[in-house]
Amino acid sequence: MDSIIYKVIFTAHEQFEHKNLTLSFKNLEFKKPLSIPAKFILELKKLSETNQHIINFQNIEEVLIIGNPTVNHTYNYYLVILYTYKSNGRRVGYLIGNVKNLGDIILGIWPFNIDLKDLSEEEILETYNDIIQNPNNYNSICLISQ
Repeated sequence: MDSIIYKVIFTAHEQFEHKNLTLSFKNLEFKKPLSIPAKFILELKKLSETNQHIINFQNIEEVLIIGNPTVNHTYNYYLVILYTYKSNGRRVGYLIGNVKNLGDIILGIWPFNIDLKDLSEEEILETYNDIIQNPNNYNSICLISQ
């Protein structure tokens, strides 16, 4: 199987004129798409209104899919969630794509050095629940939308 990379291109701001910033995510492949509950995104946006460590903004310009995906979905929009653990400073990010009839599904993970064979669907979903239930366990949480 070919390795698939999702390259997220963020809109350049004035200080970075003509230098779009990018972040690449390694494909996460499970037996069936890993869907996250729609309420998660809504709750995270709501928390960003009252918690200064959670920011929510729109900045995804484009997502390029590099490689040959086994499933060709049409994505309505993309989201990126980045967070930093307070306990060890480790930074992690996920790329989420919205697919009609499937909802928000997790497509990729950042950084590349995370050992995917040790990462289970349950662990990912538990982390999302922890972000909502215990946002103080994280130095920063960032939700970037398209």
